[in-house]
Amino acid sequence: MVGQRKSQKMKQQVLELHRRGIGKRKIAGMLGISKNTVKGIVQATVLRVASLEVPGTPEAPDDASNWSSAVDWERVREEMGRRYVTIKALHADYAPAGVTYLRFWRELQRRFPQSLESQARIRFQYKPGERVEIDYCDGIAIVDGASGNQTRTHLFCGVSASSDFTFGEFVLNQKRESFIASQDRMFRFFGGVFRYVVPDNLKSGVNTAHIYDPDVNPVYVEYANHMGFAVLPARPVTPRDKPAIETAIGVIQRQFFAEVRNRTFRSLAELNGAFKEYLGRLNAAVMKDYGVSRDERFREERPHLRALPTQTFELSEFKTAKVHPDCHIQVEKNFYSVPYRLIGQEVRVRLTSKLIEAFNSDHESVAIHARAQGLGKFSTIESHYPEQKLATARFDVLLAKKEAARVGPETTKLINELLDTAHPLRHLRRVQGILRLKKTLNPKAIEYGCHQAMLFNRPRLAYITDCAKRFELFGLKLRAIGTPERDLSSVYLQPQTQSQPHEEIP
Repeated sequence: MVGQRKSQKMKQQVLELHRRGIGKRKIAGMLGISKNTVKGIVQATVLRVASLEVPGTPEAPDDASNWSSAVDWERVREEMGRRYVTIKALHADYAPAGVTYLRFWRELQRRFPQSLESQARIRFQYKPGERVEIDYCDGIAIVDGASGNQTRTHLFCGVSASSDFTFGEFVLNQKRESFIASQDRMFRFFGGVFRYVVPDNLKSGVNTAHIYDPDVNPVYVEYANHMGFAVLPARPVTPRDKPAIETAIGVIQRQFFAEVRNRTFRSLAELNGAFKEYLGRLNAAVMKDYGVSRDERFREERPHLRALPTQTFELSEFKTAKVHPDCHIQVEKNFYSVPYRLIGQEVRVRLTSKLIEAFNSDHESVAIHARAQGLGKFSTIESHYPEQKLATARFDVLLAKKEAARVGPETTKLINELLDTAHPLRHLRRVQGILRLKKTLNPKAIEYGCHQAMLFNRPRLAYITDCAKRFELFGLKLRAIGTPERDLSSVYLQPQTQSQPHEEIP
């Protein structure tokens, strides 16, 4: 029985020594191989020669010149430069009938030899727990049982660069939320966190790909900091930077994809269930190059992984906002205060489902607020104002209340409702605008406007002004038609018949 596979040069040496009449045992001793290996090489050559001498058997060309002249080698050379084109594909398309793949490959190497420098490869050895490589590829379609429509899926895969232990799952998209959720499940599958994660340059992880200085997505950086790993994006169009994941995806495509090619999956859960069963077999199978399984190799690697964080990562979003002169920034139509020293500057804002956090240009946190629900809401911390301005504003609040009492009870009630809150300064400018209406409108009209604003819960300056002007216009019309002079202030006690949309006081 022939032992390990031998190189072509070794086979040529065996045949040359055998042609000189040297015995098989002596050849084995001279070349340091077993006698059975020598015997197998000699017998295989004899059988091949005999098959060529059998009448009716198509004779394979021995001389390359007999068939290579029929091949358009310039076209082959152009095809070699195209992506996804392999030598096997070129052999199938251009080699004449009867020419084996090995003969075609040898002739191709002879015609277009590669320099030794270009052929040289560095084999990297990674420490246990040091590196995991992740990537996506096209998945298997899911077929709807009722309509027959197909839904495209993607295969997310992660592989340890040290042990080749493999994780994978089918997902519906490659968006940021799905990208991070898949990595969460991957780390739980591994039972720990690797020191480095090597992703491809998809937008969910890398904003701008660059051979030297890639721009990693800030949300992904935040996730990496939470989990405790560093992001090392692969160079663009350089699959050799992540050989473990490229090899693993190739294995899965050749094995699992071929295994289920005749199956129809009705749901993502069904597809992932079948794939989970396959992954168990893949990780438990003995690897030819190592003589042990991925499971066995990973058992030695697992103690080197970092522990999973106890808290769940909360997905956030980053935006920029300019600080207004009133010491507030606008984020999604709500307003949040920041220190006055940042007026006119842009701050970076991190949004979560519950919090709003602002950062200055030095990446220092300058303000944290609970995220407001609704539109037009204010969240103000008075310490963000200058102390002298704060004292003046507090004095203005007292003046505003006294001025409102001179207008009337309805105005006093509305202004007290606005100012008697935890953060009265946020409404001070509006209150001042209401009181300035005295310069152009009758106090009775302002009273009517404030009454309508409280009645329909719309304490906006524009609404109060509009109501007050309508009241004055109504009074002028009554006087124009000779209506006896009456106390028109009683009119505002009658609610409008027209319904108005409800709005809460911000």
